[in-house]
Amino acid sequence: MSNPLLQAALGYARLGYPVLPLQPGEKRPHSRLAPNGLKNATHAPEALRRWWQAVPGAGVGILPPAEVLVLDFDAPEVWDALRGEHPELAEAPRQRTPRGGVHVFLKLPEGVIGSLTSSTRKLPGLDLRGLGRAYLAAAPTELPKGGYVWEVPLLPPAELAPAPRGATP
Repeated sequence: MSNPLLQAALGYARLGYPVLPLQPGEKRPHSRLAPNGLKNATHAPEALRRWWQAVPGAGVGILPPAEVLVLDFDAPEVWDALRGEHPELAEAPRQRTPRGGVHVFLKLPEGVIGSLTSSTRKLPGLDLRGLGRAYLAAAPTELPKGGYVWEVPLLPPAELAPAPRGATP
């Protein structure tokens, strides 16, 4: 029988995103399987199979590489406003979060890589994630309030659209 969480984890790893297991029903790393949190994220299929064999209901966390910026919108109106200013964002890979937020995946321009931090705040209701420093829960992870769902499928980092000018600090 195939485990959709394991299949998703293997798919993310094939796309170039290191993966880590999350506590079932939570967004935090599984403390027994990934005791060092995001430092345990891996592309290795054998490690992923081992993790999901040990805990089949573990959620899936992904660690976007340094060149990948994830715009984490907690406020739908902020997402709507930025998408209105930058219509091309509607085509970027994005997933809907259980609370109605949105994660939008973009590639950083060369000169910006390394100059942003995951704690940088652009607008109220918008956080910057990824950058090789901050993991995200990813579909099909389920939380008590619902699951993560891709609205536009994820692409390998090299195939992501560049972050539009004005959408990053």
